[in-house]
Amino acid sequence: MRNPARGSRPSHAGAARERLPRELRRSIAAVSWAVCLLSTVLSAQQPAAAPAGDSNSAGKPARAQARTPANLPDCSWQSNEIAAGHLRYTGNVQCELPDGVMLSADSMDIYTDDDNDNKSRIVAAGNVVFDGPEGHIAAERLEYDTGTGTGTFTLARGLLSIRDHSPASFGGREALVYFYGERLEKLGPRRYRVTRGNWTTCEQPTPRWHFTNSSMVINLEDYVVARNTLLHVKGVPLFYLPWFYYPIQSDDRATGFLMPSYGASTFRGQAFSNAFFWAISRSQDATFMHDWFTRAGQGGGVEYRYVLDPQSSGTFRTYLFERSETVSSVDGVTTTLPGSTSFEFSGNATQALWPGATARARLDYFSDVQSQQLLHQNPYDASRRNRIIEGALTASFGSLLTNVIYQRNEIINSATDTILYGSTPRASATVVPRRLFETPLYASMNAEYAYLPQRRTVDGLLIQDDSFGRLDVAPSVRVPLSRLSFLSLNTSATYRTTYYTRQAGLIAPTQPGSYFRQYATVRADMVGPVLTRIFELPESSFADRLKHVIEPSVTMDFTSAIRDYRRTPILSDISDFIVGNSTRVTYGLTNRLFSRSGAVGTARGVAREFLTVGVQQTYYSQPEASRYDGNYVSAQGTGLGREFSPIALNVRVSPSSVLDANTRIEYDASGFGLRMITTGATLTSGQSGATLNYSWQRFDRTQPAGSFLSASTHTRFFDDRVSANYSLSLDVGRSYIVSQGIVASYMAQCCGVQGEYQRYNYPSGSGLPESDKRINFAFVLAGVGTFSNFFGAFGGR
Repeated sequence: MRNPARGSRPSHAGAARERLPRELRRSIAAVSWAVCLLSTVLSAQQPAAAPAGDSNSAGKPARAQARTPANLPDCSWQSNEIAAGHLRYTGNVQCELPDGVMLSADSMDIYTDDDNDNKSRIVAAGNVVFDGPEGHIAAERLEYDTGTGTGTFTLARGLLSIRDHSPASFGGREALVYFYGERLEKLGPRRYRVTRGNWTTCEQPTPRWHFTNSSMVINLEDYVVARNTLLHVKGVPLFYLPWFYYPIQSDDRATGFLMPSYGASTFRGQAFSNAFFWAISRSQDATFMHDWFTRAGQGGGVEYRYVLDPQSSGTFRTYLFERSETVSSVDGVTTTLPGSTSFEFSGNATQALWPGATARARLDYFSDVQSQQLLHQNPYDASRRNRIIEGALTASFGSLLTNVIYQRNEIINSATDTILYGSTPRASATVVPRRLFETPLYASMNAEYAYLPQRRTVDGLLIQDDSFGRLDVAPSVRVPLSRLSFLSLNTSATYRTTYYTRQAGLIAPTQPGSYFRQYATVRADMVGPVLTRIFELPESSFADRLKHVIEPSVTMDFTSAIRDYRRTPILSDISDFIVGNSTRVTYGLTNRLFSRSGAVGTARGVAREFLTVGVQQTYYSQPEASRYDGNYVSAQGTGLGREFSPIALNVRVSPSSVLDANTRIEYDASGFGLRMITTGATLTSGQSGATLNYSWQRFDRTQPAGSFLSASTHTRFFDDRVSANYSLSLDVGRSYIVSQGIVASYMAQCCGVQGEYQRYNYPSGSGLPESDKRINFAFVLAGVGTFSNFFGAFGGR
């Protein structure tokens, strides 16, 4: 298994730790020095005869007077020279090794090498403590070579530190590995072997989980390899592995297995998900996923990610699922679904080619819409009906901007009925506005070619093809007429010519025959005069100053006559349809309220736009033009058109970083009444937050209004040890809950549990089960995390 914290991959680890090892070391040191001081006093009062051959006075901390190699440990307390090159220290010996390690024991023999002054061998026995930068080890016996830095401990236990490791993988605490072994071998710098022992990252007096092994090799900042491994949780053995690999790299990215997860659902049955992560290099990785469902079948997939530079990165996912024939029963209603084989591809990539040039790609393709609805837990993914393949290239050459895009968008109406549209391709070139000589004129031009497919296929047969090509050229000139701070006035003129390979049909959207369209537009935009007033609030806790800005605005568009403008073909972009010989006037009023907080020290207060209220409406000299105005969603394509558009009200409230809310209302004053409401709000407070989105619309009086509500909340408490997320998707118009679910996790000091419950309801008459109840469950160990499966378990994707 591996440490799963790898960039954006969620990692869940153990929580708070007490620093018992450090306190233990301090206690040992304090007791040792106290014993040393007491022994010194007693020895001074009762002197003893010096042993034969000892050149030092008895009862006195001393260092041997024999030949001292350069690498000989610096030790204190009673010493005896047993023979040439052999020193023995007794009586709570304390030594400082040349590599900064403190070594203490009841007795210690040091053997020097006559041929190598930088080498000595140490044999320590009785309460051996080995304390250094790598960690803390206590043992009954130690044989240590100062020249190679290797040694062997008997009956050893202690902790090893993983330097520069991400605290997130260890609950925000220091990354430590606790171990015990009958035999511990220090094989080299930061490399150890443990025989017949156990280890854990749980910093509890009685660890809540640990691994036992017949043998284990620890490479600090790299990996742990163990044989005959058995996982114990609360003293209960859970599973056995003959070979175990646990990465502990400091960058939190290492090859290995992710912690498996368990789930269950009404439709899919019992579910077991697991994954293997491959850290290919520092800039790319891959995750191999496998899911097995006892009733619905099994599937496997791969996710590949790479980052070449800040402007070049990508993520691609592919998944193949073998769905079995499934029979489900909910509330006495039995549904039988035939088996199928489905696949899914998705991905995004951005690549910087050269300065000013960027390539982009997007892939979102699946073979079976029914599998999408049954397997995915995210409401967006479960309700998707579009299959998209897209690629784009953007480049700039001075004042020339170019863009080429290929987009294939396929809408799935049913298993056999699809509609294809998009741009295959669309190429455009734009000359940014440039000042003409020394005049106040600014000129620009846009040219575009696009092939717009529109094909309907039923049972693999082409039923209707309305595809056409379009070439469009539009030079324009702009003149700013006002430079006043309280009044802005800009005018522009555009001449546009467009060639279509097909024209609008009487029955079908298009019919054979080309169409050439040309017209001119003149536009004037005025904002102002802007009225401003400032209010001083010296006693207010909200702000010390308020600013109220009133901005009236008027926009006038005139379009020249267009010959046979109703021959303009329309597929999906209604804004391309222009009504000739028409005038359009849009007028509105916007109120803005700004607040400025009080100064803190020498720093000025921060200004914030906390309330914006805007209202606008449009008058059309040709009522038909209202059907093709993209500024009003509720008026598009309705009736024969109206002289006035709906009144649009936009409100945004953001008094602080805690609350951000916005609302749009469209009201038809001609008698239709309220047509649309969309509102959303986000509330954030400390570790908790909530999001709410609601929409209501009625574009046709003969049909009932449609409304939809989505909401989510999240909270964290107890130092992030407990977290919970709740989500709800409600179709208010049809009075049924699409989905609701909760994800919760509890992280103790070294382990935890994560669970999820979701109920997904399907509309009646869809041929799918009435509902699917889903449960996901996973354990979390400190430094060992979980993952989200391909279908979005635990709220992931």
